[in-house]
Amino acid sequence: MLTLKTILGEMESVLNSVNKEHYTNLVEKFKEDRRFFFVGEGRSGLIAKTIAMRLMHSGKTVFVVGETTTPAIQEGDLLIIVSGSAATGNIVNLLKTTNEIGAEAFLVTTNPAKLESENGLLIKAATKSRKEGEPSTIQPLGNQFDQSVHLILDAAIIDSQLETDTNTTFKRLHSNLE
Repeated sequence: MLTLKTILGEMESVLNSVNKEHYTNLVEKFKEDRRFFFVGEGRSGLIAKTIAMRLMHSGKTVFVVGETTTPAIQEGDLLIIVSGSAATGNIVNLLKTTNEIGAEAFLVTTNPAKLESENGLLIKAATKSRKEGEPSTIQPLGNQFDQSVHLILDAAIIDSQLETDTNTTFKRLHSNLE
Protein backbone atom coordinates (compact mmCIF):
# COMPACT_ATOMS: atom_id res chain seq x y z
CA MET A 1 0.00 0.00 0.00
CA LEU A 2 2.94 2.34 0.57
CA THR A 3 3.73 2.19 -3.16
CA LEU A 4 0.18 3.22 -4.05
CA LYS A 5 0.27 6.12 -1.60
CA THR A 6 3.59 7.27 -3.04
CA ILE A 7 2.28 7.09 -6.61
CA LEU A 8 -0.87 8.98 -5.65
CA GLY A 9 1.24 11.70 -4.05
CA GLU A 10 3.38 11.95 -7.18
CA MET A 11 0.30 12.16 -9.38
CA GLU A 12 -1.26 14.88 -7.24
CA SER A 13 1.90 16.94 -7.59
CA VAL A 14 1.99 16.54 -11.40
CA LEU A 15 -1.72 17.26 -11.82
CA ASN A 16 -1.51 20.39 -9.66
CA SER A 17 1.28 21.75 -11.89
CA VAL A 18 -0.87 21.83 -15.05
CA ASN A 19 -1.26 25.30 -16.53
CA LYS A 20 -4.96 26.17 -16.11
CA GLU A 21 -5.07 28.32 -19.25
CA HIS A 22 -3.62 25.55 -21.41
CA TYR A 23 -6.00 23.03 -19.85
CA THR A 24 -8.98 25.30 -20.53
CA ASN A 25 -7.78 25.70 -24.11
CA LEU A 26 -7.89 21.91 -24.52
CA VAL A 27 -11.37 21.72 -22.98
CA GLU A 28 -12.57 24.33 -25.50
CA LYS A 29 -11.02 22.39 -28.37
CA PHE A 30 -12.89 19.26 -27.27
CA LYS A 31 -16.13 21.26 -27.53
CA GLU A 32 -15.50 22.14 -31.18
CA ASP A 33 -17.25 20.50 -34.10
CA ARG A 34 -14.27 19.18 -36.05
CA ARG A 35 -12.42 15.94 -36.71
CA PHE A 36 -9.91 14.81 -34.11
CA PHE A 37 -6.85 12.67 -34.83
CA PHE A 38 -4.74 11.09 -32.08
CA VAL A 39 -1.20 9.74 -32.16
CA GLY A 40 1.53 8.60 -29.82
CA GLU A 41 4.16 5.91 -29.71
CA GLY A 42 4.52 3.02 -27.25
CA ARG A 43 2.54 3.42 -24.04
CA SER A 44 1.85 7.04 -24.94
CA GLY A 45 0.19 5.71 -28.08
CA LEU A 46 -2.00 3.43 -25.99
CA ILE A 47 -3.02 6.40 -23.85
CA ALA A 48 -3.75 8.38 -27.03
CA LYS A 49 -6.03 5.54 -28.21
CA THR A 50 -7.77 5.45 -24.83
CA ILE A 51 -8.49 9.17 -24.99
CA ALA A 52 -9.57 8.91 -28.64
CA MET A 53 -12.11 6.26 -27.65
CA ARG A 54 -13.45 8.38 -24.81
CA LEU A 55 -13.78 11.45 -27.03
CA MET A 56 -15.64 9.32 -29.59
CA HIS A 57 -18.05 8.34 -26.81
CA SER A 58 -18.84 12.04 -26.42
CA GLY A 59 -20.10 12.12 -30.00
CA LYS A 60 -17.04 13.53 -31.77
CA THR A 61 -15.55 12.26 -35.03
CA VAL A 62 -12.28 10.68 -33.96
CA PHE A 63 -9.48 8.77 -35.68
CA VAL A 64 -6.24 7.14 -34.53
CA VAL A 65 -3.22 7.70 -36.77
CA GLY A 66 -1.92 4.43 -38.16
CA GLU A 67 -5.23 2.57 -38.18
CA THR A 68 -6.31 1.27 -41.59
CA THR A 69 -9.58 3.21 -41.56
CA THR A 70 -8.02 6.59 -40.70
CA PRO A 71 -8.57 9.11 -43.51
CA ALA A 72 -6.20 11.87 -44.58
CA ILE A 73 -5.98 14.78 -42.20
CA GLN A 74 -7.31 18.02 -43.70
CA GLU A 75 -7.38 21.71 -43.04
CA GLY A 76 -9.45 22.41 -39.93
CA ASP A 77 -8.78 19.02 -38.34
CA LEU A 78 -6.99 18.71 -34.99
CA LEU A 79 -4.11 16.29 -34.41
CA ILE A 80 -3.46 15.57 -30.74
CA ILE A 81 0.04 14.22 -30.21
CA VAL A 82 0.96 12.49 -26.96
CA SER A 83 4.73 12.33 -26.62
CA GLY A 84 6.96 12.79 -23.61
CA SER A 85 9.90 14.06 -25.65
CA ALA A 86 8.05 15.34 -28.73
CA ALA A 87 11.40 14.86 -30.46
CA THR A 88 11.21 11.47 -32.17
CA GLY A 89 11.48 11.45 -35.94
CA ASN A 90 7.89 10.30 -36.45
CA ILE A 91 6.44 13.01 -34.21
CA VAL A 92 8.54 15.73 -35.85
CA ASN A 93 7.36 14.56 -39.29
CA LEU A 94 3.72 14.48 -38.19
CA LEU A 95 3.96 18.04 -36.88
CA LYS A 96 5.50 19.18 -40.17
CA THR A 97 2.84 17.45 -42.29
CA THR A 98 0.01 18.75 -40.13
CA ASN A 99 1.25 22.32 -40.38
CA GLU A 100 1.81 22.07 -44.16
CA ILE A 101 -1.76 20.84 -44.69
CA GLY A 102 -3.27 23.58 -42.56
CA ALA A 103 -4.56 21.28 -39.86
CA GLU A 104 -3.90 22.16 -36.23
CA ALA A 105 -1.60 20.24 -33.91
CA PHE A 106 -1.98 20.08 -30.14
CA LEU A 107 1.04 18.63 -28.39
CA VAL A 108 0.84 16.95 -24.98
CA THR A 109 4.43 16.66 -23.75
CA THR A 110 7.00 17.14 -21.01
CA ASN A 111 9.20 19.14 -23.38
CA PRO A 112 8.72 22.89 -22.75
CA ALA A 113 11.00 23.80 -25.67
CA LYS A 114 8.60 22.13 -28.13
CA LEU A 115 5.67 24.15 -26.78
CA GLU A 116 7.40 27.40 -27.67
CA SER A 117 6.54 26.71 -31.31
CA GLU A 118 3.50 24.45 -30.92
CA ASN A 119 0.08 24.66 -29.32
CA GLY A 120 -0.27 22.27 -26.42
CA LEU A 121 -0.17 21.23 -22.82
CA LEU A 122 2.95 20.82 -20.72
CA ILE A 123 2.88 17.88 -18.34
CA LYS A 124 5.59 18.24 -15.69
CA ALA A 125 6.13 14.52 -15.23
CA ALA A 126 9.05 12.14 -15.34
CA THR A 127 9.89 10.31 -18.56
CA LYS A 128 12.14 7.35 -19.28
CA SER A 129 14.99 9.82 -19.96
CA ARG A 130 15.00 11.26 -16.42
CA LYS A 131 16.19 14.64 -17.65
CA GLU A 132 17.22 17.38 -15.28
CA GLY A 133 14.17 19.20 -13.97
CA GLU A 134 11.82 16.22 -14.21
CA PRO A 135 10.15 15.29 -10.92
CA SER A 136 11.37 12.28 -9.01
CA THR A 137 9.32 9.12 -9.13
CA ILE A 138 9.42 5.57 -7.88
CA GLN A 139 7.77 4.49 -11.12
CA PRO A 140 9.73 3.06 -14.05
CA LEU A 141 10.18 4.63 -17.47
CA GLY A 142 7.39 6.99 -18.53
CA ASN A 143 4.67 5.70 -16.21
CA GLN A 144 4.25 9.05 -14.48
CA PHE A 145 3.81 10.89 -17.78
CA ASP A 146 1.40 8.35 -19.27
CA GLN A 147 -0.78 8.17 -16.16
CA SER A 148 -0.90 11.94 -15.91
CA VAL A 149 -1.88 12.33 -19.55
CA HIS A 150 -4.67 9.79 -19.13
CA LEU A 151 -6.15 11.57 -16.12
CA ILE A 152 -5.76 15.10 -17.50
CA LEU A 153 -7.17 14.41 -20.97
CA ASP A 154 -10.01 12.29 -19.58
CA ALA A 155 -10.89 15.16 -17.22
CA ALA A 156 -10.76 17.65 -20.11
CA ILE A 157 -13.28 15.56 -22.04
CA ILE A 158 -15.58 15.42 -19.01
CA ASP A 159 -15.23 19.19 -18.53
CA SER A 160 -16.10 19.71 -22.20
CA GLN A 161 -19.36 17.84 -21.63
CA LEU A 162 -20.55 19.41 -18.38
CA GLU A 163 -23.80 20.57 -19.96
CA THR A 164 -24.79 16.97 -20.72
CA ASP A 165 -25.43 13.79 -18.79
CA THR A 166 -22.06 12.32 -19.72
CA ASN A 167 -22.77 8.78 -18.61
CA THR A 168 -25.96 8.57 -20.68
CA THR A 169 -24.33 10.20 -23.71
CA PHE A 170 -21.20 8.08 -23.49
CA LYS A 171 -23.13 4.86 -22.88
CA ARG A 172 -25.24 5.48 -25.99
CA LEU A 173 -22.09 5.49 -28.12
CA HIS A 174 -20.26 2.72 -26.26
CA SER A 175 -19.63 -0.44 -28.26
CA ASN A 176 -22.62 -2.77 -28.41
CA LEU A 177 -20.80 -5.48 -30.39
CA GLU A 178 -19.33 -7.13 -27.31
